[in-house]
Amino acid sequence: AMSDDGKDDKKKDEEEELDCSHPEVVNKYQQAGAVANEAIKLVVAACVEGKSVAELCALGDEEMNNALSKIYKGKKMEKGLAFPTCISINNCCGHFSPLKEDSVNLKKGDVAKIDLGVHVDGYVALVATTVVIGETEVTGRKADALQAAKVAADTIIRLLQPGKKNSELTPLIEKAVDAFGCKSVDGVVSHQIKRFSTDGTKVVMNKAVPGHQVEECTFQAHEAYAVDVVVSTGEGKCRELDTKCTVFKRAPDNKYNLKMKSAREALFKIEKAHPKMPFSLREIDDSRVRLGITECVRHELLQQHPVLYEKEGEIVTQVKFCVLLMPSGPIKITGIDLADGVKSDKAVEDEELVALLKQPIKPKKKSAKAAAADAAKA
Repeated sequence: AMSDDGKDDKKKDEEEELDCSHPEVVNKYQQAGAVANEAIKLVVAACVEGKSVAELCALGDEEMNNALSKIYKGKKMEKGLAFPTCISINNCCGHFSPLKEDSVNLKKGDVAKIDLGVHVDGYVALVATTVVIGETEVTGRKADALQAAKVAADTIIRLLQPGKKNSELTPLIEKAVDAFGCKSVDGVVSHQIKRFSTDGTKVVMNKAVPGHQVEECTFQAHEAYAVDVVVSTGEGKCRELDTKCTVFKRAPDNKYNLKMKSAREALFKIEKAHPKMPFSLREIDDSRVRLGITECVRHELLQQHPVLYEKEGEIVTQVKFCVLLMPSGPIKITGIDLADGVKSDKAVEDEELVALLKQPIKPKKKSAKAAAADAAKA
């Protein structure tokens, strides 16, 4: 919002810095969370043998858009996808959101990671889960990888408390994943989320990677975090193959005077529809605009979210949810449980971790009587 005197800009910045101490912010996070959770449940239920991944991704996006259109009706407010539906199979680590012509069909036994997100007024709710197609009982390495992701996520939510440091979490996350003979995928982190941003400044590494230091930080009350765990039965090193990238995001600070008309049109459309959040080529059915997008990428006006792969034959799993750090304990705004029937023959044996995982996620509430007694003493 440009203005002659800069007042609007200042007002906008002040507006953006609201944290979860404001009930309306918590409410927007929770509304966004409910939409994301419902959408992922719908996609999970539709993930059956023979189903096209492109169609399933479109189903997830459609469900999110429909649900968003029904909340905060008549209010002038940005709402939309914060991450288009991606369904990444087996050794694919993420961002697979194919066009119809590049789609694949789900097969029995496929390990499918479903990842999506929405925002309401810029407050982001991201969620991911992993399903095994057509198998109610999961054993062997698939079970190890599923259990590793689950236990790592269970570890993080118990440690994501005001006053704790990010450096305290990483060794315990590594132990959780190691217990199942797996490795966290390089480069995937849990991070703070802020308004209109899917990656915040405070970061939790899922494993120590030599040469990749993150700044030490302390969690504070009223912050919001996306907990993201992606685990592999292999080394956790992912690379791009020749799968076409379809998920992009406007690189906000980059400018370039585009010569091609189709590129200018593409950029105009993107800036209107997805000024700050990632989007998928799937929703752009105009081949000229798609061509223009290639040009925008070449001039670094769009950031790519490339499709990444672990070695052939390895299995990659994911659990992602968002948490608000409230004084009364964490509020999980997204996240769905992995299916029952996952039977790994491995388990956590580290005593510190075993003890941690036994703790409740929320501190026990005092009974009304005890609270009244305390108040009387005071």
